Amino acid sequence: MKTMMKSLLLLFLFFLFLAPASAQDNYAVEGIIFAKETRGPLPFASISLKNFALGTISNEKGQFDIYIPRSMQQDTLLVSYIGFNSYEIPLKNIQKPISVLLETANNVLDEIVLSNLSPLEYIKLAVKYMESNAPQAPFETQAYYREKFIENGKIIDKNEAVFKTYYPNYRDSSKNQHQLLLFKPAENHQQFQFMREWITKKAAKEKKKADKKGEVYDEEKYDGIIDIDFGGPQSVIDLDIYHGDGANYLNPKHFNKYEYSFGDETSLHGDPLVTIIFKSRKTIDHIKDFGKILISKDNYAIAQVQTSGNFSFPLLVRPVLFALGLKVENPAFQTTSTYQKFHNYWYPKLFRWDAKVQLTKRHAFEENEEADINIGQVFSVNSFQPKGNPISSEKRFDPGKKLEEQVHNDLQLNWNQINTVKD
Repeated sequence: MKTMMKSLLLLFLFFLFLAPASAQDNYAVEGIIFAKETRGPLPFASISLKNFALGTISNEKGQFDIYIPRSMQQDTLLVSYIGFNSYEIPLKNIQKPISVLLETANNVLDEIVLSNLSPLEYIKLAVKYMESNAPQAPFETQAYYREKFIENGKIIDKNEAVFKTYYPNYRDSSKNQHQLLLFKPAENHQQFQFMREWITKKAAKEKKKADKKGEVYDEEKYDGIIDIDFGGPQSVIDLDIYHGDGANYLNPKHFNKYEYSFGDETSLHGDPLVTIIFKSRKTIDHIKDFGKILISKDNYAIAQVQTSGNFSFPLLVRPVLFALGLKVENPAFQTTSTYQKFHNYWYPKLFRWDAKVQLTKRHAFEENEEADINIGQVFSVNSFQPKGNPISSEKRFDPGKKLEEQVHNDLQLNWNQINTVKD
């Protein structure tokens, strides 16, 4: 979370794992997922195989593609979404794009009152049993990663990548290790239009100054191409409550700074989940957040966390923005951390964060400039395997370097084999 906020602040101030196979060994299944009752699409639903650790997620419109090795074509496709009954269909029965209608799960008998546990007591139990619910041995994942920057509804920049990630033992204090296997930059970088006239004038002034001094002018400095350093996958994986630095709402020293209450009980794959609603009483580390935590009633494992909130600027920053004639309104964010149960342990499935802000450049004698900015990341685990191996230092991803300079595709993957998130 702190890495995400750092990226946002810099932006404002700056202004499982499968062996290699050929594409011919895979075939695609595509479809769309709806809620049966409302006929509305279900975004970021889980699509996986029943007997293999292989899967993907749907996009914001409920659409998905999944590439399946032909060696697994006797398996069953499993579609799931928290709060809905899971849907299964044998792969051999799928001949064309499918439309999946998920039915709302009937809530199981409410045992919250009978258990005499308060919402905070559920939180404390989830924290207490976090180690026993996390994978007990190191493991590896292969995941699709996307980072996107949108200005006024138009994609300015988008990068996609595939990462192999090594997760050390839960008790190991060392960080996750990443290896970049594939990288796909945006086909057409677009110019950032906010304050474009100012940028153009500034570029002309700097070029004139460089020419006068006989110096070489750096044309990329004011080319208007957005080059945001998202920090690679680590910044979004930091949302991982099992292997990350820990969220404030799960930190005992911050319990008194939050309000906790019960939400509607729900389920995943038929397993009952308790919903705990949390809301911060005040701003903590420039963030005021709220959301919900879904906890398994069987073993107190955290199955999903959804967070929303607002970001406030430090007092020292505000005079700088005012001096520049910049007005920043409604800086807000949303995050999701989702986990999948495999052999009684909970593995990472999806991490995503999205942020939006409205920018205004004040002009004394002209119409003000405005921009609606949306930025975000998605890290969707496609496959995983237990007992992973550490990534060698020469192949290990460095967030301080450019992505395109760090591709080590020793698995000989290509994009036709990758389960991406559709736009």
